[in-house]
Amino acid sequence: MVKNKFTKIIILTIVLILCFSVTAFGESKEVTVYVNNEKIEFDVKPVIENNRIIVPLRGVFQRLDANIDWNKSLLQVAIKDEYNDIIMMLNNNKVIVNGEIKDIDVPVRMVNSRTFAPLRFISETLGHDIKWDGDTYTVYITKNISKPAVRNNLPTIDSKENLIALLEYNSKLFGYIGIRGNTVDDAVKQESVTNDGAGDFHQSPEKDSSDTNNQVEGVQEGDIIKNDGKYIYIRTDKGIKIIDSNPSSPKIVVENINIPENLNVNELFIADKKLVVIGQNNYFYIMDKEALENEKNDNISSPEISIMPPRYYEDRCNVLIYNIENIEKPALEREYLFDGNYSTGRVIDNNLYLITGKYIDMDSISLPSYTDVLENVKTEIGYDKINYFPNYVDSIYMFTIGINLEDKTSKPDVDVYLGSNQSVYVSNDNLYAAVTDYSYDVAAKSREIYNPVYRLSTVIYSFALKEGSIRPVSQGEVPGTIINQFSMDEHNNMLRIATTAGDVWQIGDNESKNNIYILNDKLNIVGKLEGLAPGERIYSTRFMGDKVYMVTFKQVDPLFVIDTANPYEPKVLGFLKIPGYSTYLHPVDENHILGFGYDTKENQWGGTVTAGLKISLFDVSNVNKPKEIKTDVIGKSGTNSELLYNHKALMFSLNKGIMAFPVTRMGENYNTDFIGAYIYNINSNDFSLKTTISHIENIKDNYTYGNEIKRIIYINDYLYTFSDKLMQVHSLENNKMVSELSLK
Repeated sequence: MVKNKFTKIIILTIVLILCFSVTAFGESKEVTVYVNNEKIEFDVKPVIENNRIIVPLRGVFQRLDANIDWNKSLLQVAIKDEYNDIIMMLNNNKVIVNGEIKDIDVPVRMVNSRTFAPLRFISETLGHDIKWDGDTYTVYITKNISKPAVRNNLPTIDSKENLIALLEYNSKLFGYIGIRGNTVDDAVKQESVTNDGAGDFHQSPEKDSSDTNNQVEGVQEGDIIKNDGKYIYIRTDKGIKIIDSNPSSPKIVVENINIPENLNVNELFIADKKLVVIGQNNYFYIMDKEALENEKNDNISSPEISIMPPRYYEDRCNVLIYNIENIEKPALEREYLFDGNYSTGRVIDNNLYLITGKYIDMDSISLPSYTDVLENVKTEIGYDKINYFPNYVDSIYMFTIGINLEDKTSKPDVDVYLGSNQSVYVSNDNLYAAVTDYSYDVAAKSREIYNPVYRLSTVIYSFALKEGSIRPVSQGEVPGTIINQFSMDEHNNMLRIATTAGDVWQIGDNESKNNIYILNDKLNIVGKLEGLAPGERIYSTRFMGDKVYMVTFKQVDPLFVIDTANPYEPKVLGFLKIPGYSTYLHPVDENHILGFGYDTKENQWGGTVTAGLKISLFDVSNVNKPKEIKTDVIGKSGTNSELLYNHKALMFSLNKGIMAFPVTRMGENYNTDFIGAYIYNINSNDFSLKTTISHIENIKDNYTYGNEIKRIIYINDYLYTFSDKLMQVHSLENNKMVSELSLK
């Protein structure tokens, strides 16, 4: 009796398994697949699920000239041919096609320990024709070679579900590669380490005072100090002060402009009787019980109300625009709060352009917004208005903002994108945002099966600037990565960009190489020069007219002179190798360039170590044989200057014959023996130390925090030096101090 009962249980189990198979995978009739009339032989047969045919990952798609990889770490399928890139996640109905989010009926499945993927969706996405014969259960695929249609606009997220899916794909990829995508804080940091400046040898003769060391003439960059030739506007730890620059008796005209109490000021701009203040106005808040309940209803994980309720932190970029026609009473005309952290900004023809970025918290997703503070109006950006860049997303809302400074009744032009920027270059007409991208590399040989390799590239997005509006124009991509905003330059309606691809510390196929790419207004590559200085990486780049000056380094400092007069065939004209390296290149005139960096010495093991801060003057009049005609080394190893990572720290004027920058100088045994500013006489073919200035009388006995000189400017025949606590005025004629003013 027991035996018969056991037999019945076995038979019932088999019946249930068969029923489940029919329910899950449809009819048991065998499916046949032909590609260009050639039958595909499968080791595991295709199955039908929800009226859709799914097939083993390898076999048919390889016959369609596609490369296929199964990433076991991410549980993702990567399919790529010459024109298309498909990423599909196991059991996920959201897929990425050429960087765009798409919906599918049947996701990738595991069947009998094999990966199965939807046949029709993938075949049609790759551009091939597919037909189904229901009578014979046969699929006929005809191969085509066709490029996908080019989009004229960026896709929108459209829904919260799409946003979550995009971020999930992105976070898994970054986790697999072993990095975290650059946040806006990284972007802000990278923007602050720009390594080239255009200088002011185009300075307008009407104004005899120094400007911020801007990259592009006519494109003003923000800084902690501004001046209009009469008044100085300065950010201090006590607020923003306005100073009458009268050299013999300077005075503070406005002790502290009325700004929000918790505002941390990043940068200042001045433009036609307007002072623009930009900073972070972040705050902590406690979510009330009703808000927490709403989050729970939205299926967002939230902590429970407790004796100590959770505190939330919100990043807000504060933009304040003051009318300074009455200099003693600046009047606040407009104030805005934009979500996120301030990244970078520019003023062009009385129009302010800036970028902010807000990190997206997956535990509490909210729509991006901005607020007109004076009007008390908050504007929320819906999912159908949030764009994203195909092939690159990050867990950040990137705001592009344009404000007409002349028309105080105008509204900001605000757009939001899913993604971040790492470096921003701005010409008079366009803004270019560059980000590092990680793409599946079909050509690379993986060290371990089912672990695809991803290559690094730089994706560039261009935006047109006009009268305070910002409009997306094009998207392009180049191999390798860039160091900062000065890796890019617009010339004759084309974008030039310098990159390093590969790894400095590897040899073979992935050994580092340095490149120049030239892109047209559609951001398509039209010219390139690849493979420079194998085993090294770019440390600085300077674009001047048709020429590009590039410094690479590993053990010596090669300065390359590159000609781009023919943008379709750039070429190396000459190069120079010297000890040390330059992290910052600055033009003197069309035939001379200054390099700022470090001297280097060989150690006992044959490697290189940095020594003092090195200034080099290069003569490039003979482009085939550039020469180093003058050098100066400041201090010993450990000597540093903000100039080496922030071009705004340099004051340079060939017209005035002077340059200056802050220095912290090291002596023997890493002892600091000077903190202040170095001032040089400069002409087109020589420079010499003029004087040094310090706000510290005796560095050993009288050093206090806040006395480090941060900026140097000149107005007429006087030099002004600024630390957090003090402003000093010196005569350019005899170097003597004329006056000083406390900023405490």
